[in-house]
Amino acid sequence: MAHELRFPRINSIIISGRLTRDVELRYTPKGSPVARIPIAFDNVWKDANGEWQQESHFIDVVAWNKLAETSAERLHKGSPVIVEGNLKTRTYVNKENQNVKIVEISASRISNLEKNDDYSGTNDVSEPKFSNNSLEESVTDDDVPF
Repeated sequence: MAHELRFPRINSIIISGRLTRDVELRYTPKGSPVARIPIAFDNVWKDANGEWQQESHFIDVVAWNKLAETSAERLHKGSPVIVEGNLKTRTYVNKENQNVKIVEISASRISNLEKNDDYSGTNDVSEPKFSNNSLEESVTDDDVPF
């Protein structure tokens, strides 16, 4: 008798980084706000000689609806953030007629780590306990204006 492999379906990410550019806010043809938020993050490790090494990586974060609009208002190039969400992939055909695969983070929460006159500590730009998954299900890759 064959046993079915059962495993949890986990797709969750928490990452900290800095915006590499200002937030790019656009709207789908149906009028839904969507923001691309490019961030840089680092991996740090000790090499064989005991020296610390650092490697920078880059990924786009996508935010929808109120989270997209609030991010565009409050974040800018260089802003330090913590992003919570899940990984998504999508493909499109570029101008050279080649398939391009993109991996990005679909944000459910973004915390701005900058201190300003109005806040001390973290400045959560997310909607409280808001999950945009149900809203995204009706949006196809054709709707994403990036």
